[in-house]
Amino acid sequence: MVHYTDSETLIEQLKASTKEDQLFVDCGLIDYSTALDLQMRMQRLRIEDQIPDTILLLEHPPVLTLGIRKEKNRLLTERAILEAQGVQIIQIQRGGGVTAHNPGQLVVYPIVKIPSRRIRVVPYIRFLENLCITLAARYGIEAHRRNRLPGVWVGEKKLASVGVQIIKGVTIHGIAMNITNDLELFSSIIPCGLEGVVMTSMAELSAEVTLQSMQSNKEFVIEQSMGFLSENPRIRS
Repeated sequence: MVHYTDSETLIEQLKASTKEDQLFVDCGLIDYSTALDLQMRMQRLRIEDQIPDTILLLEHPPVLTLGIRKEKNRLLTERAILEAQGVQIIQIQRGGGVTAHNPGQLVVYPIVKIPSRRIRVVPYIRFLENLCITLAARYGIEAHRRNRLPGVWVGEKKLASVGVQIIKGVTIHGIAMNITNDLELFSSIIPCGLEGVVMTSMAELSAEVTLQSMQSNKEFVIEQSMGFLSENPRIRS
């Protein structure tokens, strides 16, 4: 696993990698705008086959992101109040509506050229959701999908949000899994524009989940991702 220091250094590391590699990058706690800019640069480079498929694992400071479906971007607290509290609000181009990120939430952003692995969009979304479902199972939490409702759920509560953008077959954005993060931030929004949705976290559902769990959670996600990519190897050109 590569550890992020800055975007320029990472890009150079990726360019120097063997194109058959699949790399994982631990970005730690990183500003949303910085991570978004990095993803977009990596997406362009992956389209041009200048870097290998890469998966970013990270956390964000408090931020609300607004998706492309404007009717789903519903705030319950005035923007000025949120910004005064240090919460960023950023419009982005992924699917879905407003969601929240903050420390203690494990975010996974794959930059993967899915056609080169013969992966279609729906199985790719299922892969992202399975990362959370299998991680939750480690703690005895029975998570599941819900018909026509993206993300991962435990009963009627939502545990993880999924949103992707795909350009010329290369993905950005991904899945945000609530691990130990403060859920209060979600009270400022209607998550993904779904009325009545209540968010939950793995720490809320299992006493086994602690702040110290994050590193082992990242290692588990890497293991699961490697399995998925190995099952869907790149097509030799």
